Amino acid sequence: MPDWLALSDREAPQGARPAQIARGMFVLEFRLPLDGPTVLLSLQTEDGRALSVFHDPDTGPAILVRAPTAQRRYRLDSRIAPDLTGVARLSLWLDAGVGIWRMRYQILGANAAAEVRGAGPLPFDGPLMQQLSDRIGGGHRHPSVLWFGLTSSPDLPKAAPWIGLNTPIETVLGPVPAGQLRPGMGIRTLDTGVRTLKAIQHMTLPAAGSFAPVVLRRPFFAAERDLLVSADQMLLICGASVEYLTGEEEALVPAGALADGRVAERDNRRAVTQCVALDLGAPALVVADGCCLLTMPPGGSQTDLPRRALRDWEMVPLISLLGRTSLRPAA
Repeated sequence: MPDWLALSDREAPQGARPAQIARGMFVLEFRLPLDGPTVLLSLQTEDGRALSVFHDPDTGPAILVRAPTAQRRYRLDSRIAPDLTGVARLSLWLDAGVGIWRMRYQILGANAAAEVRGAGPLPFDGPLMQQLSDRIGGGHRHPSVLWFGLTSSPDLPKAAPWIGLNTPIETVLGPVPAGQLRPGMGIRTLDTGVRTLKAIQHMTLPAAGSFAPVVLRRPFFAAERDLLVSADQMLLICGASVEYLTGEEEALVPAGALADGRVAERDNRRAVTQCVALDLGAPALVVADGCCLLTMPPGGSQTDLPRRALRDWEMVPLISLLGRTSLRPAA
């Protein structure tokens, strides 16, 4: 996962941050369509430092960076139809030491993207980015903006499986909230009994746009409570619909594929989320209030899954066949 040097609506990270960040990537996601030329994000300080992000449906997006003694405008002719709807992502990666930059604009989930490269970038202004990320730090943020951040990673952020901090995980001591688990604890699994928790990764991530989590509704998945998980989190489902579709009693499916608004739905109520990923040393199904969630070690292979994972083309008929009874297995 990326190291977020600044992230919208997240408290400032502990420790000193450099005034200038010579290498990193700025990412912003926002909703389309927009009603004409729009200032998505903007902040200017009294000493002349500024960052502004514009979007014009006819000419594409642009980012203006101003330092006390210099100014740089990054512009991209989007070549993307201005009336598309959905979530757009704008990213600017730069390496001021080498003197190169790359800006990319895409509509997520659609075959629509444009990219431009150039030379002579200005470093990112760390304090300015952090002030812009703070809701009470001043500046302008258009209502269409879902989230933005500055990461040290040269790659675009990718969604990853995670579970919410309050998810009750079955252990040898009984149910324990996922956020309170510690390495060395015994975790109860569906297939392989008690396994030792090798590691737990605590993460702070955006919770909107492409990172919007999923609420799994009770009693379809968990017995007594709704569960918050990432859209990529795999879980075990069963029931007549699953057996009819696959010929098997149980199957693995990503939570996002089940978000039909009834048994599960996308959650856009929060800007950022605190979450964890569990490592039991091998793929395993942990039990959370009757719902079985797949945990994977770093670098785990999809060929080692304990059940068959449904393919994309199987998801559409599955949604139409979902029943109104529990989809969780007998743990």
